[in-house]
Amino acid sequence: MVNRVAVLGGGWSVEAEVSRSSARQICSALEAKYDVSYIELTNALAQDLIEVDPQVVFPVLHGVPGEDGTVQGFLELMDYAFVGSDMVASVISMNKSFSKQQFRQYNLPILDEVLVTAKNLDEALSQIRGKFSNGVVCKPIHGGSAVGVEIVPLGANIRQAIENSLQFDDQVLVEPYVQGREITVGVLDLHDSTIQALPVTEILVAPNEWYDFTNRYAIGKSEHVIPAKIDNAVTKELQQVAILAHQSLGCRDFSRVDFLLEPSDHFWVLEVNNIPGMTPTSLYPDGARAIGIEFEDLTDKLVQSAIARGSIRKFSNIMQLPT
Repeated sequence: MVNRVAVLGGGWSVEAEVSRSSARQICSALEAKYDVSYIELTNALAQDLIEVDPQVVFPVLHGVPGEDGTVQGFLELMDYAFVGSDMVASVISMNKSFSKQQFRQYNLPILDEVLVTAKNLDEALSQIRGKFSNGVVCKPIHGGSAVGVEIVPLGANIRQAIENSLQFDDQVLVEPYVQGREITVGVLDLHDSTIQALPVTEILVAPNEWYDFTNRYAIGKSEHVIPAKIDNAVTKELQQVAILAHQSLGCRDFSRVDFLLEPSDHFWVLEVNNIPGMTPTSLYPDGARAIGIEFEDLTDKLVQSAIARGSIRKFSNIMQLPT
């Protein structure tokens, strides 16, 4: 029987406070059923986990490290069962360039891109100006919560925007700017259960604004329309592609897939969030609630999925060398 759960949050990324907010919500939801301990991500993580001795770890970390496979690899090495994607899937999903390579293998609809570093900036700028004629979007390659993202309208200073984004990462992904509706679809992929896509959600913000860090986390700054007012056929296709995107990266338990939907109903896969936010304004819990899964039940299902799957050593004896 699962009793002790360690919720892992915080850390030192620019999204650490968002992580702590998610962690508070999860701890509160699980306390009625489990012995829950919150552990702040620090250099003392190994000792803190030994002292708590959890049967399941629930990482709710946003940004680097924690969402990028670093902590997941550590938990695998320490033989803890944990909620969410494993190390490899976390590495791929957190890296926007790696993700797009996988999306291409699955023939998913994605925007073209140019990968920029400080060393190749001049060469990349020439390539960007030749490929993209209607403005661009600059994204730190490992960024989340829209931190460091720069939207560059036609005629604006692309170099400055890229340099701004490079302050947050050593690589920046530059994509063409496309006008469209911001759409997201959660995926629930519990161990030994049928994978399902949550309802399609549209994100609305004030006119001439976009879903930036402030609009994501400030109360009342965005509206989640569930289900989105979209044609039924497009809705089903978005849900199917969300599942494929999740599977293409090897994610497990849960994820949230972000899309851009053009007026023509053509859509683009933007990214997969392998640890969706669980704050009071987060999208994933709203999507689950829309199909009758309240937050307490959702977090319980995720914990139960992790314990049913077990730790990595559960599979270590499947093949043994002959003696």
